[in-house]
This record gives sequence, structure tokens and C-alpha cells, in this order.
Amino acid sequence: MSGVILLFLVHFLTLTSVMVIGKTGRKKRNNSRKQKRRQVYTKSEKNALIDATIHPLADQHWGFVIVDGVLHALNEQDPIESFVKFLKYNAPELLKRILKEIR
Repeated sequence: MSGVILLFLVHFLTLTSVMVIGKTGRKKRNNSRKQKRRQVYTKSEKNALIDATIHPLADQHWGFVIVDGVLHALNEQDPIESFVKFLKYNAPELLKRILKEIR
């Protein structure tokens, strides 16, 4: 279990570092007009980063499936839709894995 937590921390720190490095390398424009501020990553790019970081850990322990769902919900900013998607795509497999672990 502690190995899984260590692996999660490594992935989390890597993801955080990538996001910080990607943000600091951009030049700022000096226009006097107000501009719509572009985010560093789009929602779909953030989802891809979440998937790349958390899915390998979810293979190790079912708890990371829940972490994956929470991170996607935070990114999407629509809790109801995110909950429905979680139930549709993750709940059946999550339930199987929990029941298998209990037996």
C-alpha cells in the first residue's frame, strides 16, 4: 500500500511540475485592450493529464478510481454531469474490484 501512495506522489509531483513549467515559459502580451485570458491547458488537455497520471495508479488500487473521478469533476466544474459519468463508466468496475478485495 505504501508503494502505491509513493507512486501517486511521484505522479502528482510530476504533473504539477509539468503544469508549472508549461505556464512559466509563455510570453505575456502588452496590449492595452482587454484580452480574454487563455488558460494554459484546455479542459480536454487537463483530462488527458489526469488520465495519464491516475490511470496507472488505478490499476494498482481501486481508491485511485475515486481520485480520478474527483479530479475530472473538479476540471469539468459540473458536479451532476461528472457524477453521472462516474456512475456510467467507473461504478461497475469499481464495485467488482471492491467486492473482489472483500472476498
